[in-house]
Amino acid sequence: MCTQDKVETVIEQNYKSIGVQASLDGNLANNFLFYCTTEGNNIGTMAQLPYQNVINETKMAHKSCGPSSSDLGCSLLCGGFHGFSSISNNEEGLKHLTGLSSKIFNFFLKIIPKSVGNQMCEENRVILFMMKIKLGLTYSALSVLFKIHRTTAQRIFIDILIIIYEKTKNIIFWPSKEVVSSILPECFKRNYPNCRCIIDCTEIRVEQPKTVEQRVYLYSNYKGCYTIKFLVAITPNGMVCFVSKCYGGRASDSYITNDSGFLLNIEPGDIILADKGFPGIRTECENSSGILLMPPILHNGRFTEEEVLTTYNIASVRIHIERLFAQIKTFGIFNKFQMELVPYADYIFNVCCVISNLQNPIIKQ
Repeated sequence: MCTQDKVETVIEQNYKSIGVQASLDGNLANNFLFYCTTEGNNIGTMAQLPYQNVINETKMAHKSCGPSSSDLGCSLLCGGFHGFSSISNNEEGLKHLTGLSSKIFNFFLKIIPKSVGNQMCEENRVILFMMKIKLGLTYSALSVLFKIHRTTAQRIFIDILIIIYEKTKNIIFWPSKEVVSSILPECFKRNYPNCRCIIDCTEIRVEQPKTVEQRVYLYSNYKGCYTIKFLVAITPNGMVCFVSKCYGGRASDSYITNDSGFLLNIEPGDIILADKGFPGIRTECENSSGILLMPPILHNGRFTEEEVLTTYNIASVRIHIERLFAQIKTFGIFNKFQMELVPYADYIFNVCCVISNLQNPIIKQ
């Protein structure tokens, strides 16, 4: 076989024929237009013909056809995001878009009441809500994805936020001393068998406020920007057991702890682990017969051997609350908190802590 015959054979083997057939009445044949386009491996056809509407006004209807994406050997040429139907059977896709496993997503879905006449199903409303939380998308971006108006996206987000907060806020609770002791990890049993919780404050950066009063209240000297702050307490096994209300970045850690009501939970003999930012609560803690343990503060320019060991022991277990904060801040909504969301900051942060409690514990034991 010559070279030319070989080339023709290869072309014939790779060639795929797709046919299109249409039938027209005689009065339509004169106005019939037909197009065929090619672009690389993609081909398509389009027919243009008139039709009569109810008032006999002639318009042009466009019908197009062509090979499917599988015929062309391409993937999802005309696909796109269609809400829940796009990820209903895709656990990984659900995790990437919402940060939830299918079990937690279905749990949220069950607590959302069914609304009659709503233009979006419950599944899509929960996905819209979680995409805002997980990815930090704007309402305008969500309106494009779900083909709704921006204000509708905003209303759905706020409605779902309030519902989930009210239905799940009891998942964050203060457990009894017996429960904490029964699930105490090994790393605490050696040095802190009576540890009740670990506390710390976390700051979330917000947009620059418009008013001077807001700027004064939200400016954090520690971060050098405008922030909101929360006091969080976790049990030794990593469960969030207390979340304060939202405070401005100006508030100190000690002030937030005293003002939030956290110290009312302390029982005699409880050990509270904290960092060096809480010296102002030692007196109140001792009044409740609790024990506040903080790393020693450097006074003479050098730590003693005992102080170094104490610092290491506290840091080795207190690091778990930093891991929790890192987990919560993977939610994109906290990348730079919008001022319009500040009135709902308590709800949003609380829901994110609930999600953390529903996921696998940060201490795997």
